[in-house]
Amino acid sequence: MNCPPLSARLVWRAATVALGALVPSGVGRAQQPVVVGTLDSVTTPRLDTLLDLPTVISRALAASPQAALGEAGVRTARSERRVATGAYLPTLGLNSTALRSDIMSGSSGVPGGPGAPSASAYSAGVSSSLELFTGGRRGADRARAQADLGAAEATNVSARFAVTLQAQRAYFEVLRGGELLGVARARVVRAQEGLRYARDRVRAGTATRSDQLRAELELTAGEQQMLAASDTLQSAAFALGRLVGSDAPVGAQSPASLEPRALSLGDSNIVRLAIASSPEVRAAEASARATGDATRSARAQYLPDLRLTGGYNMANQSVVVGAMRPGWTLGVGTSFPLFNGFQREDAVTRADAANNVAQATALDAVREARAESARLINALHLAERNIALATQAVTAAREDLRVQTERYRAGIATALDRMTSELAVTQAELGLVAAHYNYQVTRATLEALVGQPL
Repeated sequence: MNCPPLSARLVWRAATVALGALVPSGVGRAQQPVVVGTLDSVTTPRLDTLLDLPTVISRALAASPQAALGEAGVRTARSERRVATGAYLPTLGLNSTALRSDIMSGSSGVPGGPGAPSASAYSAGVSSSLELFTGGRRGADRARAQADLGAAEATNVSARFAVTLQAQRAYFEVLRGGELLGVARARVVRAQEGLRYARDRVRAGTATRSDQLRAELELTAGEQQMLAASDTLQSAAFALGRLVGSDAPVGAQSPASLEPRALSLGDSNIVRLAIASSPEVRAAEASARATGDATRSARAQYLPDLRLTGGYNMANQSVVVGAMRPGWTLGVGTSFPLFNGFQREDAVTRADAANNVAQATALDAVREARAESARLINALHLAERNIALATQAVTAAREDLRVQTERYRAGIATALDRMTSELAVTQAELGLVAAHYNYQVTRATLEALVGQPL
């Protein structure tokens, strides 16, 4: 058998390579199968418990240390008010003594010597005292305690709404994570469809290997987005579980609708409500009143105190020196420190300085409530408009993708045109998810500010 010369073999090999470059790469060899749905079991977190929003809020309030601290503040303030009221009532006490000694009145014996007489003494009695005049200190203390109770109650309301807002944020974060996972999964489905179209065209010789590679790249990007969305959902579920007092991740049961709802009050009424009844404003104003009453209580030290005391003692007839004698006692006394090392002046100065700070804080709280409520109302209206625009964008992007898909299958559009439309759909869907989440969180923040549902 004669072999062709070397130059002929080189020419034949070059022709073969050139012909292979002209023929589409998918023709004449088996295609790699598309693996569909392999990420579903990996990227879908297992959430055995699904809670609706009211249940999330109630369980969060029951488990929150912040809510417990607010309740403890109210209990402490009520105890303080009870003490301030009790200052108007007389004190009452019991006393008893038992004494044995060899020191006796009128005894001529040697103490401790042989035959020295001894005796015992015992007594029991009741005593009471009542402040008749304190220079206005009791009234100021009671007013301060009442103001402290008002501040504690307002702070408790504020704490409960803060926990409610935190619970709503966590709930909607889980919902957002689920919707992000849904968007990523839809992107993967579209990418798989696009890859099938690209391979069909490669087989038919109407597309190049580049179209198939781009489709595979888009599928990989979609799977990566699914992994990231799964991680976001898992983290949000664990955060929600901790908030509601669970050791396991907790899912969010989807509400009937996430669309905007009309507010129960007008914009100007909401601003006035925030200024008048915001928990932060009420707490600041009550604290200002309490510090003013504390100043009056401190200044009462410049006036004398008048106290009535009395008691009755029962005792045996004893010759022991210093033994209690039976009978009753009644006395009126007064006290007025003429100089106590400037302690009164220091108390008044501190109380007055705290009052000035509290007054400025209360005024600033009103200004903050006015500005923040107006900002949140405006942000809520913008969020409503953004949802409408995002919905329109999703509709337009999906229709554009449908058109480009048909054009691509017909060989009119390129793979790049279709992939651009796919990315536009994904971005539009992500924008709609963000718009819904932003609206719900903004509304919850506004309700927490005014201290009531809207």
